[in-house]
Amino acid sequence: MQINNTFHFNSSFFVIVFIQIFAFFEAAPPNGSFFWTDREISCTNYAVNRTRCVLNHPQLGPEQNPECFDEVDENGNKLKTYCALSCEESLEAQLVKKIPSNSPACVQHYTYNLERKRQDWFLWRNGTCLDSSIRFHLICGTPTNPKVFYRENEELFLYEDAEN
Repeated sequence: MQINNTFHFNSSFFVIVFIQIFAFFEAAPPNGSFFWTDREISCTNYAVNRTRCVLNHPQLGPEQNPECFDEVDENGNKLKTYCALSCEESLEAQLVKKIPSNSPACVQHYTYNLERKRQDWFLWRNGTCLDSSIRFHLICGTPTNPKVFYRENEELFLYEDAEN
């Protein structure tokens, strides 16, 4: 009787490893020459058409209804609600996750997404997502660390009428 000593892989093993590797790269923020900062915006629903959002900024702390405004049609019907993310210098902003992740009321590209507007990045929500209590974790990317950029380019931020 001959014994075969070769090791056989179970196909489900490969599937599990592939899913774990894919999930790691999907959840990891992009890297490279960008400097990434975290943001979280939490929206709480109090009643129909009564939702308040709070932006949690790592350096500035919480901000109530951060430059939020409604986009309405010619009949005054609310189309979208926009809230600023304080990513003014950012060339890119990305949604990392929504919490809870299984919220059927908020579906990216249909009832919420990010949009560049008014020299900043905004989170917009509409439809069923407007009346949901939900949080969004996102990142803003700048080519360099903003603290280093401000320190190295102080003259760009001086007012003409400021005293020396």
